[in-house]
Amino acid sequence: MRQREVICPYCDAEIPLEGDEREGEEVYCSYCQMKLKLEVREKRLEAVEEEG
Repeated sequence: MRQREVICPYCDAEIPLEGDEREGEEVYCSYCQMKLKLEVREKRLEAVEEEG
């Protein structure tokens, strides 16, 4: 999926992406440092809370 960023669900900051990320990969918010997981929702990658 070619996306430039996702939005942090905690602080609403834009998290920049390389463009080759896939569902299930982990990312960290560069602003609040929360560990997030990428999920496909409505044909777009979104950052969601990492469970566990």
